[in-house]
Amino acid sequence: MQGLYLQNNNFSGEIPACVFTDFPKLWILRASNNQLGVWCLVLDLSGNHITGNIPQMICSLASIEILDISNNNLTGPIPRCNSASLASLNLYGNSLSGDISDDLFNTSNLMYFDMRHNKLTGNLSWLGHLDNIKTISLGWNGFEGQITPDLCKLKCPRIIDFSHNKLSGSLPPCVGNISCESDTAQNPSLFLLFYIIIEAYISVYDPIDFTFTTKGGQYTYGLNFFNLMSGIDLSGNMLSGEIPWELGNLSHIKSVNLSNNFFTGQIPASFANMSEIESLDLSNNLLSGSIPWQLTRLSSLAVFSVAYNNLSGCIPNSGQFGSFSMDSYQGNNNLHNMSEGNKCSPGNKGAGNLPSEGRDSMTDDPVLYAVSAASFVLASWATVAFLFFHPLGRSVILASGNMVLWSGH
Repeated sequence: MQGLYLQNNNFSGEIPACVFTDFPKLWILRASNNQLGVWCLVLDLSGNHITGNIPQMICSLASIEILDISNNNLTGPIPRCNSASLASLNLYGNSLSGDISDDLFNTSNLMYFDMRHNKLTGNLSWLGHLDNIKTISLGWNGFEGQITPDLCKLKCPRIIDFSHNKLSGSLPPCVGNISCESDTAQNPSLFLLFYIIIEAYISVYDPIDFTFTTKGGQYTYGLNFFNLMSGIDLSGNMLSGEIPWELGNLSHIKSVNLSNNFFTGQIPASFANMSEIESLDLSNNLLSGSIPWQLTRLSSLAVFSVAYNNLSGCIPNSGQFGSFSMDSYQGNNNLHNMSEGNKCSPGNKGAGNLPSEGRDSMTDDPVLYAVSAASFVLASWATVAFLFFHPLGRSVILASGNMVLWSGH
């Protein structure tokens, strides 16, 4: 049997093992609300209420190209398979767990890998084995440790999403030197094969869309995202140190999100070389110095935020920077608007003085106001006590009285 059609039902429970043992030549399994392509073996069980573990027998599907078991209630570890043909793996939105610090899938053809929103742990030392990866999304898990130079071995992935994990340490400068020659030039036969598979997959059914957080919100792309989006999201970790200036070499990048970390130092002026960037979020870090004026050359920049850092100097107001609201700069006490004539004056209102949620001024904080008032009263009484009870204070009062009487004469 080559086809098993179970779509448009409400199946739940565990995946029957017999699906993989009794039908070794199964080419098409339709078990979700979608249809599947006919160019290769595609297993799509997405969007159901499947529970239990992923059965090890799934590895017996040696010719599988696209495996999608996203948006289920699967638990337990991910089976270790040796599938040389696997090109797309989607595990998004389950409760999978376990340590995957070493090479999980022994495949050199994997190009799309999404395991966001699970409970997976481990480090990222296995990344360098994914020779042809174009999308690697690990967000919202429990990965920890450092981002090692192994990441730099990847051949220009379009999407890197490590957001909301427990990664720490500095960002290796070599990330900015990832080779980004033409995708087809790197491995033309592999890329063409996968592109044909994906196009056929899209043409026969409406695929589950790929999401990526950029421009301050979550945007949705089809599986043909290769020509639509490229981005790096490292937000919500514990990364520290200076932001490598080498990141500016990523001229193809459209979105960079380094927010909610502990980056220090200045904003690299080399970011001006990201000629295609549309969204740059550096908010909630420990950055200092000024906003490089070179960034005003970024004509495609639509969203920009450096809120809640320690920046100083004046806010650029030319180019795209003339369109950003003050929300992009709030929480920086020494950052100022340009005065008339495009002059930078420290006397201008600082971005840190802007009203913002969670950053109340003294007049809005009754506790702070009460403490200030009490301090003033105590200081006044201390002065009076000194003048009346201390010998030196009484001498000051007598001297003042004599001066008044003398001046009256």
